[in-house]
Amino acid sequence: MVRKSRITKRDFTMNESTSPSVEHVHWVGVDVAKKTFDAALVRDGQKYPATPIASIPVRSFSRTPRGVCELVEWLDSLLSGEHPSCAVRAVMEATGRYSTELAVWMAECRPALAPAIQPPHHTAAFIKSMGLRSKTDKLEARALGFYGMERQPVAYKPANKQEAHLRDLTRHRDFLVRQRVAEANRAEEVKHCSFARKMADRRLAQTDRDIEKTEAQMHKVVDSTPELKGDIDQLRTIYGVGFIVAATVRAELGDLRRFEKARQLSAYAGLTPAIRESGTSVKGRPHLDKNGNPHVRQALYLAAMVIIRGKNNLQRDYLRLRENGQAPKSALGAVMRKLLVLMRAILISGKPFDPMWKTQPKCVRVQ
Repeated sequence: MVRKSRITKRDFTMNESTSPSVEHVHWVGVDVAKKTFDAALVRDGQKYPATPIASIPVRSFSRTPRGVCELVEWLDSLLSGEHPSCAVRAVMEATGRYSTELAVWMAECRPALAPAIQPPHHTAAFIKSMGLRSKTDKLEARALGFYGMERQPVAYKPANKQEAHLRDLTRHRDFLVRQRVAEANRAEEVKHCSFARKMADRRLAQTDRDIEKTEAQMHKVVDSTPELKGDIDQLRTIYGVGFIVAATVRAELGDLRRFEKARQLSAYAGLTPAIRESGTSVKGRPHLDKNGNPHVRQALYLAAMVIIRGKNNLQRDYLRLRENGQAPKSALGAVMRKLLVLMRAILISGKPFDPMWKTQPKCVRVQ
């Protein structure tokens, strides 16, 4: 059993059409580890606690393409006498690379499985509500099968090769930047030792070179992909949005046009306000939900810090919120949300950002 990674919502799709539109579905709960995974089959109509959890068949497989093929053979043997119109789908928790790789192998071996990857805090809350006293891989696989039967999660939609490549590069650059900050702080602590300071300066110089090489590779990937290049060039027309911010948002969230509504996008990225109120005694201050992608929020935060220092519409919105009594961070969060919604609107329109669009006269339709 591996430690569940923090979920990045880029791994899920907002398009419901990716899930099979059938009335009867068997669900395969999958508990993923580094080298193996446990799979349990919950048949259509089985509910907990009416169906004892110990009665659910479960088996372990190696986390390899061959292990996925063995899973498919095992499912076929269990369902050999079942009605063929009943579909079979899989659901698993997010465990970083381990779950995404397994989902891709499942989709390649049998696309009808349409595997779903769910945030660990969602599945953990569901399993806790079942009141189970033990915690094992096989038990969690069975519980995940009941989760799929009850929640009917949408299928996982993997990023294409170019988007995945760009996402890895943006995250690696973020790691290098954090490493450089740590090295710079450490260099200040050893300024009285010439040898230690020399070694620290050498590491700083190497980190700077690594950052430059990573950014050059990012540009190379974008320039070789017309779709990515077109979207990122359009996003960069917005004041305060540079190449790094545009590339991060595009790589982490994918095509922003796939969101039917702007509020879906802001909720998906974890930029909607969360309210905590109960009765007359609990009146918590609203704050960002933060259930979305942390890499996107970090990029938008840096862009928003630039925006509120310039002359633009979003800065005026920020100042208006501050004048109305909004706290600085709350107003900044609103700017981040407006910026992300603006990015989606720019890509949908297919035109560069026009800072004077609000002052343009509206077209009058002649009757």
